[in-house]
Amino acid sequence: MPQALILHRVCYTCEHWVWQAFPLSRGKMRKPREASASVEAVPQKTTIRDVARAAGVGIGTISRVLNSSSQVSRETRARVLEAIRRLGFRPNAQARRILKRRSEIVCFLLSNRDFLHPFHARILQGVESYASSLKHHVLFAVLHYSPRVPAEKIDLPPVLQEHGLIDGIILAGTIYPNLLRRIESIHMPFVAFSNNVVGTDGEQHYDQVGFDDFNGTLQATRYLIEQGHRLIGFAGDTSYPWIQRRFDGYRRAIRESKLKSISILPQNPDGFVDFGRKSALRILSRQPRPTAVVTGNDETAYALWLSLRRQGVKVPEEISLVGFDDREEAVLMDPPLSTVRVHKEEIGETCMKMLLERLHHPQMAFSHRILPTEFVVRGTVLHL
Repeated sequence: MPQALILHRVCYTCEHWVWQAFPLSRGKMRKPREASASVEAVPQKTTIRDVARAAGVGIGTISRVLNSSSQVSRETRARVLEAIRRLGFRPNAQARRILKRRSEIVCFLLSNRDFLHPFHARILQGVESYASSLKHHVLFAVLHYSPRVPAEKIDLPPVLQEHGLIDGIILAGTIYPNLLRRIESIHMPFVAFSNNVVGTDGEQHYDQVGFDDFNGTLQATRYLIEQGHRLIGFAGDTSYPWIQRRFDGYRRAIRESKLKSISILPQNPDGFVDFGRKSALRILSRQPRPTAVVTGNDETAYALWLSLRRQGVKVPEEISLVGFDDREEAVLMDPPLSTVRVHKEEIGETCMKMLLERLHHPQMAFSHRILPTEFVVRGTVLHL
């Protein structure tokens, strides 16, 4: 079963990290081969060092020859190739890593999020799936830090601070500018999940992969308008930049149809679930009451749906409801939640592809890839 290695910090007052195996994909266990009754002598394979010794050069020169480097003289190249031919050298996996000067291990670094956050777990699944198809390995590490601490004070996992242990980083979770500066300071290729980058302005000198928050709610709100809704509210904590982008998409659709936007902003919410609970009270106190509500994410939608239900308000008969993310819980609601689907595994796969592109072409221009979302119609929208 393919596994990612997890580097998990268990104590934040000391340097105490532990490794855990983290199964990410399913497969049948192979039955171990039975030992042969008689053990035959196996000829010893030729190693890189044997070739280097025979050619009278170092391992680095062998690597440069096999990677067609122009920094090797014609005579030395011929001597190395002759030694390879004469010894019948065929590099095994370890030798190939040495020759390429790569470990074929990448780190998925989750910052300031729960250890098994469902959204990011699906992104990790996409990373691991694509990596394993290329015989690469994924190391999973969790980092908690303050956005106010100086970049040089952020204590990265030890494996990131030792050159040569991993090839690059896929950075997810909530990403503040000080973490970006800290990662840049170790001069290691990385790709950031851009939707959760907070507080950065202007051109960014790193690769990014994200999804289209704006068009997700734009399409969802347009659908509500097509279903005859004219009083459409938005319930989402816009202090988060990704929720603000979703609010902007909602507002664009409202303006297109010359409708009035309705912002549902409860006071002092304690997280997305509390935001949804308090939003229900705000909605029920409004006159006239919205016929539909677009929420900032599925967590808010679920809490709002549950609170409305407890107040005797039926969804969608009295209020239609739309979420964002398409978490697993969306289909468990009654009725199932209409929501904007984010293709999380595709994000992870694209992050891994982009990181490999960067490793093979370190001088290429930085890019920011935005993946489309998909509006999924289920049971929480009523046609008026």
